Amino acid sequence: MKYLKTLSAFLVVASTVFISSCDSFLNEEPLDQRVESNFYQTEQDAQEALVAIYDVLQWNTVVGFHVPEMLSDIASDDVYAGGASRNDAPNIIEVDKHDIRTTNGEVHGLWQKYYTGIYRANKYLTEVEDLEADQAFLDRTMAEAKFLRAYFYFDLVRFFRNVPLITEPLDNPDEYNQPQADPSDVFSQIAQDLAEAVPHLPVTIQANEQGRVSKWAGQALLAKVYLYYSDVFGEDLPAGNQTIDRSFAITMIDSVINQSGHDLLSNYEDNFKPDFEFSNESVFEIAYSDSRPWWDWGFIQGGEGNMAPQMQGPRVDEPANEDYQRGWSFSPVTEELLTAFDPNDPRLEATILFESELNAGITVGYQHTGKFTQKYTTHKSYEPSDGQLELNWGNNYRVIRFSDVLLMGAELHLKNNNATTAENYLTRVRSRVGLPTVPPTMENIKKERRIELALEGHRYWDLQRYGQQEAEQNISVQGEVKPGYVGDAPDFEITYETAKQGLFPIPQTEIDISNGVLQQNAGYN
Repeated sequence: MKYLKTLSAFLVVASTVFISSCDSFLNEEPLDQRVESNFYQTEQDAQEALVAIYDVLQWNTVVGFHVPEMLSDIASDDVYAGGASRNDAPNIIEVDKHDIRTTNGEVHGLWQKYYTGIYRANKYLTEVEDLEADQAFLDRTMAEAKFLRAYFYFDLVRFFRNVPLITEPLDNPDEYNQPQADPSDVFSQIAQDLAEAVPHLPVTIQANEQGRVSKWAGQALLAKVYLYYSDVFGEDLPAGNQTIDRSFAITMIDSVINQSGHDLLSNYEDNFKPDFEFSNESVFEIAYSDSRPWWDWGFIQGGEGNMAPQMQGPRVDEPANEDYQRGWSFSPVTEELLTAFDPNDPRLEATILFESELNAGITVGYQHTGKFTQKYTTHKSYEPSDGQLELNWGNNYRVIRFSDVLLMGAELHLKNNNATTAENYLTRVRSRVGLPTVPPTMENIKKERRIELALEGHRYWDLQRYGQQEAEQNISVQGEVKPGYVGDAPDFEITYETAKQGLFPIPQTEIDISNGVLQQNAGYN
């Protein structure tokens, strides 16, 4: 996290903005502290509060160690749950098996993460309205808060669908119990936030501001939201008082492709190396760092590290492998993902780490397949220099790469009967890795998305928008012990239930404290 790293010291102060204060014995405001009642006085105050919204992007699921992108991959057909044993992380195995308890802690942690970010964005947008500050500063930072609120809601509504829509800070306890909104209203707010944010976001992010969002990130995310909503719900995307149709989405995505200056890196695997963070291919990136060493296992969110590499890294034997530190072997890669690759595709080696490549050997874990992720792992090029090793991995997560934008563009143009542009965009992605042109069909675009974006948190959401039948056909497996697998057949058996529509359960704790205002998603007891 380049820009945001420099402001991490402010987060402790900024966090006081979001903690309700109690009445003192004298009913007087403390004059020697910065608290909510005397915050938001200057641009510096607002800047610190904005950083606190960005900070939630880094969080794992609050309750556990997983990040959302890992959970969605585990729910897909690209990886299993893994870990040390079948007793290591039952919450994660439930996600893999699509048999999730309503009391699953990791799932509840997702809910907490996103509503924390949403609250911080709501608070910012409310408080800065009356701040005396430069208008350009206000326009940009409010646009960033709207983008972040949209980002948090997009993940939230994809995981749970039936969620409360809250656009103002709920400071009165009488307001806390909010009903679930119609999903179309949530998506409408997401699209409206992005549409309003785009005109005020910068076209260029300066070197000392890396980690902040650009106009192009806003447009790319809006197109991604359109594709998901239009495929899942079969209609154009509402956006407040307007509607986002396919033509509008094409305008957004073509602008990113033709005007942003973003482009593909010449070498695919460079996308996941430390020297290429915030590269020209990265349209939106969540930054992590080991520059502020962290030790506290009880409050992981207080650090700047990324837990995904530690979770997904191979469990190499001691002494440490010369290339990898010892990870926890979650997210072992499926045979289905391996066989989806052309053997001559260079993205294969950049995506999957094979057991045979580990010269020090490994300790076999649960659902072992002999294959691990190569993209977000414990490679020593990212090894933390200080702090608790597991808590300080600095691997940035590339949320939207330019190749994703090209493939979204190919899909949009194909659906709009413009096969020529669709083929051009698809060919650019394949040419980068030396593969020949293929016809621009939906099947070819689907396959290209799986290969190009594998193990980056996209596959599950793509399967959801392709339809429940396709999700079931790909995710459900009979439990065959395939080459390289270690374990019994039931370890690898997955049953995807279309009645649940790919949704996670509303956390039972939230239903309980709502006194029945919140209703459980279909398919869960």
